[in-house]
Formats: sequence, structure tokens, C-alpha cells
Amino acid sequence: MSEITTACVCRDLHYGCDAATCAQARYAGKGGAKMPLKEYRRRATEGCQACSIIVNALSIPQIKSAWQASIAQALQSGNDEVIWELAEDEEEIRIEIESPKRMSNTAGSWFLRTRASGSSQHWRHFNFWRDPATASENASCEAFLPRSCHPVERTDSTEALEHLKSWLKKCDDTHECRQKKDTKLPTHLVKVTDKKVRVVNTEARGWYKRGRYTTLSHRWGANETFKLTMGNATKMNDNIPWDSIPKTYQDAIKITRELGVDYIWIDSLCIVQDNLEDWKRESIRMRTVYGNSYLNIAGYHALDSNGGLFSSSPLLQRFPAHPVPGSAGIYIRQQPHMTHYEYGSNYSGSNHRALLSRGWVLQERLLSPRVVYYDREELKWECNEAKDCQCSGMVVISNFKSDYMSALRDLGRPMPLPFAWMRIAERYSNSYLTYDADRAIALAGVAEQALKSGRGGRYLAGVWESGLAHQLCWEISNTYRKPEAYLAPSWSWLSVFGSVHYSNRMDFDMNASHVDVDITEAECTTTNNQAGAITGGFLKVSGRGVRLRAEINNLGSTTTPPTYRLAHAETGIELGVRVQADYVMSEDRVRAVRDVFFLFWGNIYPYRNTFLVLRQVPGDERKFERLGICRAQGKEVGLPHDLYKKEDIIIV
Repeated sequence: MSEITTACVCRDLHYGCDAATCAQARYAGKGGAKMPLKEYRRRATEGCQACSIIVNALSIPQIKSAWQASIAQALQSGNDEVIWELAEDEEEIRIEIESPKRMSNTAGSWFLRTRASGSSQHWRHFNFWRDPATASENASCEAFLPRSCHPVERTDSTEALEHLKSWLKKCDDTHECRQKKDTKLPTHLVKVTDKKVRVVNTEARGWYKRGRYTTLSHRWGANETFKLTMGNATKMNDNIPWDSIPKTYQDAIKITRELGVDYIWIDSLCIVQDNLEDWKRESIRMRTVYGNSYLNIAGYHALDSNGGLFSSSPLLQRFPAHPVPGSAGIYIRQQPHMTHYEYGSNYSGSNHRALLSRGWVLQERLLSPRVVYYDREELKWECNEAKDCQCSGMVVISNFKSDYMSALRDLGRPMPLPFAWMRIAERYSNSYLTYDADRAIALAGVAEQALKSGRGGRYLAGVWESGLAHQLCWEISNTYRKPEAYLAPSWSWLSVFGSVHYSNRMDFDMNASHVDVDITEAECTTTNNQAGAITGGFLKVSGRGVRLRAEINNLGSTTTPPTYRLAHAETGIELGVRVQADYVMSEDRVRAVRDVFFLFWGNIYPYRNTFLVLRQVPGDERKFERLGICRAQGKEVGLPHDLYKKEDIIIV
């Protein structure tokens, strides 16, 4: 397609081409620059057909208005990374192209990004594709690949089902996400064959123990009544009347049947809900239940079991496909802007009404080899090696599941597992659990999965033995609730409810931070295994610290933790910072904090000094629990270095 024989600005489009037939193939993947649109126009006038297609596509009025709007937004923002030349020439907008060979998307398509600044708020994304019927006409160049997956009018349409089947087939044929053979079946399943629906016990005598089954991730409503109990087990084992089944379950059963799968696992029907022993036994099997599933069906938008999975989609109307002038069979479509972030790696917040805001769902998502999400607008896909969706917006962001699996399986260029786990801590802490006691248990399946990788050492109450000191520098930014019942040691973020934040999740070079303490011993006691319910734990730490007097600066409230002024008891030197506790306390407890141990933890990027603020456990002058964390520049601390003494302490 491209007649330019030297390296052209469109070279990354030709990443999958054959150098024998495409002049740009030899230059593709060499780190192509983000070139301005005007340069593509210049190359188009020199005869480059690929550049000409890009220029013509971005000149379509509806497409042009999208990237023009990003220019106005960028110039008004005052962002440091704005391309200021855009104020005089809109064709200074930068073009970036991503090849399917570099992107983990199952459809094999690529996208184009326009950039008005270095901030993603000022980017716009567009899909390019060739009509499959005309693909053979350009066999010598793969610059514009066919794409069969597009937005549809309804998520229960025939087209949507075919998209799901194509993702499954691609995964089966080219990935190692799931075992190819039938897997061991869970204790209970819902059998959906023979036009019947019934709960079966696979542990019954003579039952075939292996097969395929789907699973369902869904939100429990406030008053869910359709569930398996000891009283209705016999009726559930018979044919369950279709009209009595909640809509979300009906839709999941329909999908299961259409995929030719005989069983589905639904938590409310496959765990005896009024039998505590059955719940304990089955809850610790979540890793294998979801890990062995053929497909996890996720009801993203349904608020309860009656909400259903399917919906109409506005995407076709909002983002229509446009034929590129002068290029028969080639189309462009704008992608939705600033969406899909709940699926991304770098965003810990969540929509409180959506499925991914639920604590149990995080492990269902990470444990399942393949997940299809039915949301209000489209189908979205995640497997252990790829991601995609009907609008292609999943492709343009780093994916939370994909990045975690990369760290777990040492694929590509992964960050160490303990640091990838910091993202799990941030995301999980933003999730909701009905019962406080599930705090550690609802994460246990993922922890077990990670333990098997051997890439983090021992699992210790929400953190990992490897890189432990860095993981203990967490902060809480809301809720600030510490339950009366013991959940975890005070040094673990699991001990406090609220949004966990790491100022540096170690996305940067570890050399930017320096840990000063030496953790000489770390122990955590649990039920069953390392990832079970936590019963106790301690750290033995050797480090430099100083004992200070704590005076109340603010009592706090029912929603805000107290803050303290800290001063050296003997010299009276006061620190220039105020320290906020990790959690809300009663007034009596606030006033009971009189002395603290100010332990220098190290220089943790991007701050110069990081301290853990510890309160003494009554009756033991060497034993402490975490009260809070303090980050400060050197002068703010205001204490002479000789006041810090090396001590060996225990944090519980």
C-alpha cells in the first residue's frame, strides 16, 4: 500500500507486514515518533497511500470535530505538556498509532490516537479497519486489518453472541488461559440441559466428576430470597420453574445454553446459604471454582438478581462508522472518550453502583481465566492474555487483569508481584463488603493464586514478604474505620476500612526510594493456610526512632480521625507537622494517646522522609501498634539527628 521506500511516519501501521511485499515493514516497530498530522499530509503528497488514508479519515467532519475539541480543551487547561503550536496550526496535533502486534487485543485490530498534550484528557482514540470482504484486495500490506467486532443495538443480539464466541475461540486457539481438558466440577452446580434447571450435587454416588461449567459474577440485592437453603434443597434438586428464577440468573442460563455448556455455578444456588459449615467449606474453594470455569459471566450493571444482563446500546448512534473518502472498504470510528477506566490498571476508584465495586468480585475477576461483562452499552472481554470490547475502548488502556497476570506469570516486562499487589490493595480497599469478617477471606483466593507463582515469598496479611517494607507505607484517604473485631495486625492495610493509597506503588525505579529499617522477622497466623482468616501477626523491626509526647491538635469526629502535635518530651522541640491517625476513635481513646514512637522508615519517593507513628501496647515498652504514617521534608521534622536512637521493637 505504501510506495515510500524510506522510513515513513506511518511505519508502525505496517508492524505485521511482510518485508518482501511492504516497503515499510522493515522500519515498523522501531519506536516511531508521535508525528504531527501535517507531516502525514506531507508524506501523502509524496505518494504514501497509508498516510493519505489517515489524513482523509481525520478530515471527515464528525471525526475532525472530535480531535479539534481536544485542542480547545488542552489550550484552555494550561497543562505543562500542551502542544502550544496548536494555537496557530491545528495540524500540529500529534498522531500515535498502535499495532495489534504490540497490543493484547483478541480482535487483532489497531487504533489511532490524537494527542493535544501529554495528558490523557486531551487524547482521542479512533478505530481503523478494512471491510473483511475487501481484505484480500490488499494482501501485501496489513496496515488496515479487518475487524468483525463492532457495537450492536442489543447485547443479547445474535451479533453479540457471535462476538463472544469469537473471543472464546481466539482464546482457545491461541492462548493458555484455561485447561483444554474438562476440569473437576464444584460440589454444587446448576444443570441447565434438557430444558430443565436444577441444582445438582456432584459428590453424589455415581456422578461424573469432570466437565465444563460457567460461573456468574453478580451483585446481591438487599433482599435476595431466591437461594439454596437446607429447607428447599429437595425442591431445588428437582426442576425449578422458569418463571421463579430471577432475571439475572435466567439471562446467564441462556448464555450458558447458547455456548453449549451444561452447567453454571451461581453462588446463591451452589452454597447452602443457611449452613455456616457449608459456607466455610465452599468459600475457601473459590480459587478452583472460578479458576476452573469455562467462562465467567459478569452482570456489570444489574443492582440485584432481578436486574438482568441484557440491554439496548446507544453506541452505534453515538459513534457511527464512517467510510474513508477515496479508500473503498476502509472505515473509521471514534471511540468513547475517558471510559472503561474501571477496567484499567491505574485507576483505583470505582463506581459504587457497579459490579466491580464489590469486594468478592475482585477475586472472581482475577481468578477466572476468561470474563465477559454485560454492561449497559456493550460486551467487554478479559482473559489472562488479552482484552477487547465491542467499541474497542478496552484496547487503549493498560488493563488491570492483564497487568496483574503478567506479573503473576512473569510475562513480557512485568513489575515484581508485590508491587503489582499494591494496585490490588488500592482497588480492593475501595470495594464494598456486606460483612467485615470477609475482609481477608474475600481476597484469599487471589492470594492463594499468587502464592503458587512463588514470586512474592510468604503472604502476610495483605502484603508480601518480598519488598515488605515498601508495602507498609500505605495511607488511608476516607472512611477511616477500624472494627472492634480483630481483622489483621495494625501494620496491615486490611486492619482499617478506607481507600488505601500508596504515594509510590513502585511504578518507578526502586532506587528512587531508600528503606532505613530492617525487618528482622515477620509472622502472621491464619486459619487453614497462609491466605486464610487472620488470627494474629507481628513484625520485629530494627530502626532509628524517637519517643515523643502526643498532644491533641483536633479530636476529629465520627468521620474524621484525630490529629496530634508531637514534641520531644525532654527538649520540648515540636515537630512542624501534624499527624493524623489512620482511623476514627472515641474521645476517650483519642485522649488515651499520650506517648508515641516516631520511627524513621526511610526516604520513600516522592517524599524525603517517611515515618511510622506507633503507639505503645500497654504493659510492654517494646511492643507497638501502628497509629498513623507521617511524610515530611527534612526541615519540617525539626528534630536533631542525635535524638534518634537505634531500637529493636515489635509491631503488632
